[in-house]
Amino acid sequence: MNEILTTILTIVTTLGGWEMVKYFINRKSNSRIAEAKADGSEFTVLRDTVVFLQEQLQKKEERFAEQTDVVRRLTAENLELTRENAMLKTERALKLCERKNCAQRQPQSGY
Repeated sequence: MNEILTTILTIVTTLGGWEMVKYFINRKSNSRIAEAKADGSEFTVLRDTVVFLQEQLQKKEERFAEQTDVVRRLTAENLELTRENAMLKTERALKLCERKNCAQRQPQSGY
């Protein structure tokens, strides 16, 4: 009986018996460590994704602000040109002479 027990212990020892004993003793703590590593890597990926999305949102907001400034500038320029056009048309209407060969017409055109 003693020889059989010694043979079994020798076989278990050669197959990594001490490692198996350590595995069974530390099984719960090893699973918690593995779970903590997995959670850490998952949170790192999520944090990187959030940072990337925040940067993209910031860039889009900046482009929107630039485009809004361009639209406002062009609208103001359009309003100014419309006012100037109306003033020129009014001034032209005041100077327009409908009589043929009018001497007061500026510039003289023969009409």
